[in-house]
Amino acid sequence: MVRELLPLIGIILACCGCDTQTSDPKATSNHAEHVTEAPTSPVPKADASLAADNEKSRTDNLSTPSADETQYISFPAAGVKLVRPEGFDDAENFHGFQQASTQSSVMVLMIPGPFSETTGGFTAERLKTRGMTLGSKGNVEIDGNAGVLISLVQTANGTEFAKWIVAFGDEEETRMVTATFPKIHESTLSAQLKSVVLSTRLDIAPPPTPGADVGFTIVASDKVKIARGVGKMLMYTKDGIVPAKSPEDPLFIAAPSFSEVSIADKRQFSVQRLFQTAHTKITSVTTTNEITIDGLDGYELVADAADADSGAPLVVYQVVLFDGVSYLLIQGLVGASVSAEYLPEFKAMARSLKRK
Repeated sequence: MVRELLPLIGIILACCGCDTQTSDPKATSNHAEHVTEAPTSPVPKADASLAADNEKSRTDNLSTPSADETQYISFPAAGVKLVRPEGFDDAENFHGFQQASTQSSVMVLMIPGPFSETTGGFTAERLKTRGMTLGSKGNVEIDGNAGVLISLVQTANGTEFAKWIVAFGDEEETRMVTATFPKIHESTLSAQLKSVVLSTRLDIAPPPTPGADVGFTIVASDKVKIARGVGKMLMYTKDGIVPAKSPEDPLFIAAPSFSEVSIADKRQFSVQRLFQTAHTKITSVTTTNEITIDGLDGYELVADAADADSGAPLVVYQVVLFDGVSYLLIQGLVGASVSAEYLPEFKAMARSLKRK
């Protein structure tokens, strides 16, 4: 699996609707929200209802529930449509729905990678290393496409969250719908949100132009091209194609936080985010500077790193801009051998950010 696909999968695995922090800024992780994942937490036990579903999921080929076509909401950027859960509003920073009062959400994504590869990491062993417990995993069929229904449990900031995930696709693209909710609301939300993710259908409406549904703009370097991103984010690669051929090829991502976050120490938070860079081992932080872009204050960091699989030396560039209880995360990764060429480009792109 190449590096560029892993941050995208990390969006699913990260705790949507509940940004997390670590007490140790040098705690590392292989996946993350946008380009970072919530750090590893103690693994909670799967609840009884999820465990009860486990045996049924192993033996049944689950069928999706029927719903009135007029009830469906379309998400062309992800190529799916699904039924809105009762009491949920449109999400602002991602494609899907959210319920602020319960910290619950339903997020839809299109990942430019094979279904078999994208879902290959949904095993009990791999999930456990990221602080998650697999409750159940069973086969489903979405509009004639093979898929899986997965339940997970994860702890973030002292709160246990449960997830229902439907993933389906082919050898080119994977579509995912993830419902996340605190376990204390399980009795009222679990069955409803499981039904919602199973209501997923293909949407053949043409997708929007990359970046059209993002709340900010960036002036791209002529050394990179915009790619079809995942969710409401901007993504740039060497050829505008994801995944790239080499972990040393340039990757630049800019994305908003999914949820409101209370951050006491913004500098420490920025360093923590850097050390959680997806599938990357940070070896040293070379610069940490305060920065202001488009009226937003934050921190700019540069670090030496290595690709977790190949060991290829990398340079990581990061900017975190804080806007009240939300933030914008910008990251650029490139091989160390060409970092002198691309680092100035990353810095210029970050500084060009303008909110719409």
